Amino acid sequence: MIFNHEQCGALLLENNFWACYAFETARDLLLKRKPSVINILTNADLLQISKLFSDISFRKNSDEHAYYDQGDYPVRFFTMDNGENHSLDQTFSIERKKNSLKRAAEYSLFSINSFFYDLEEGIFYDPLDAYPLLKKGVIKTVNNPEQTAAMLPTFALKTAKVFSETGFEIDKSLVRLFKRNEKLSGYKEINEVIAGDFLDICVSGRAYEALSFLDEWNILELLLPEVSVLKTVNQDKDHHPEGNGFWHTLGCLKCVKKPNKNLMMAILLHDTGKAITAIEHKSGKAFPNHSSASKAIARKVLHRFYYNSEEMDEIFFLVQNHMILNAVDRLPRNILRPLFTSPYFSNLLELYRADLESGYHKVDSYYNTARMYKEFLRRDKLKRQGIYL
Repeated sequence: MIFNHEQCGALLLENNFWACYAFETARDLLLKRKPSVINILTNADLLQISKLFSDISFRKNSDEHAYYDQGDYPVRFFTMDNGENHSLDQTFSIERKKNSLKRAAEYSLFSINSFFYDLEEGIFYDPLDAYPLLKKGVIKTVNNPEQTAAMLPTFALKTAKVFSETGFEIDKSLVRLFKRNEKLSGYKEINEVIAGDFLDICVSGRAYEALSFLDEWNILELLLPEVSVLKTVNQDKDHHPEGNGFWHTLGCLKCVKKPNKNLMMAILLHDTGKAITAIEHKSGKAFPNHSSASKAIARKVLHRFYYNSEEMDEIFFLVQNHMILNAVDRLPRNILRPLFTSPYFSNLLELYRADLESGYHKVDSYYNTARMYKEFLRRDKLKRQGIYL
């Protein structure tokens, strides 16, 4: 049986447990934003949750206690082990609930994530009096930043993720800490949680700013050295006035209107082959066949970030073909038709537009391609109806 997140909370309440939307979820509700993930804090234990939700899983290296994948709205369960009877009986007082929530809030990394929304009472709880920071829009830690960094080696990545979710100012004490670059060992091996946090940043709408922070803190080069090396790739100023290959790539992220994880990873990887294909000639620097070289690099990177084979196929298509639309007017039909009929073409068109805009080029060719695509779809639909133009 499939439950949405409201049904998840209702089922816990029906079985005499209490349940709260917690952490980022409650924060986003307070900000009147659509949450990207649903956190539910409950006094049900893992065995009781497993009986209610048979499809839950338990992820390694993750901070939640149980995970329920619902596609667009994954649910993360957090249990409260307070040494007491887990069932919600008549003696469960408001004061006990407040004390339990305060203990849970103290485990939050960031003060702006220490809120709860009681699903039964319909009210918010702010155990750490963090609402003023939420109103000011400042990212600060619940505990001492140095202690937090010592306990969590990927603390800087978590901070960048919270920034990407909120756009809030990062407290200066955190910025100073991350610039010292003392805790980088946690990024040597990318586990699923690190990969998930990174990809969440990429699709957040603030990827350019957040990845710029990670670059400044010397973390991006550990996660994606294939992109960082593009700083050494100087480009013809007539074609790329934005600068080297690295800043062109990050600039493309800023131009995307509707980010998704396959498109954003394809953008990050689309020019990586330039680092190994650069040649000098009379009219300037060139990068012959860099699309194919970038595709070969993508094969290595995508396994690192736990992409499945179907997702890889799309990214390979996007990377391999990101230059071909420059010649769309001259493409023969036997090449044009497979492009236009590909399920990945809409993402390819978006990558093409971002690639042009990042280089400050006119986007006339993008609109021309979009018109050709729309006309192709119209004619194709008529042919399926037996009408030939």
